[in-house]
Amino acid sequence: MKKVIIAALALGISAPAMAAPVWNNIEFGMTRSQVEALYPKGKGVSYQPKNIELSDIKITEKCDAEVNIRFDDNGLVREVMIAGNPSMGGRCSNDVLTALSAKYGQPANWDSSAGSILARQGKVAMWPRADGVAMRFKKFENGAFGGGGLGKSSWELSYTKADAISL
Repeated sequence: MKKVIIAALALGISAPAMAAPVWNNIEFGMTRSQVEALYPKGKGVSYQPKNIELSDIKITEKCDAEVNIRFDDNGLVREVMIAGNPSMGGRCSNDVLTALSAKYGQPANWDSSAGSILARQGKVAMWPRADGVAMRFKKFENGAFGGGGLGKSSWELSYTKADAISL
């Protein structure tokens, strides 16, 4: 009996350590109810059927963003997407890109995204984290619907679990 209790305690202690941190205090595999407990519905927190939106989250000293915590069909966290609030001339996208590069090094990939007449053009940077999280940063540069960020977000950053992709 003593061995069973020790084994149960060991499993209980190691389970949270196996969770992949995504953003802030959100981890992949968290249930919707766990996220709702961290972010109760109210000012700046909106519950949608497939995601929870957090508004006016401070990213840098001068830049705020909206955070979307997205859930899979089982109600578990599958992605976190952050969209920077509008900023003059894309200033915040430059600040965020600089901070990401300082923290994670140069991106593993840096591509242009031509888009279409309805999609906003920009550049995409990718960072693979050692914990299996893929980070995709898009810096919007031009386009009819907001371009560099004056009327819309000047950047987006998404966190996805790299092993969630089957090729």
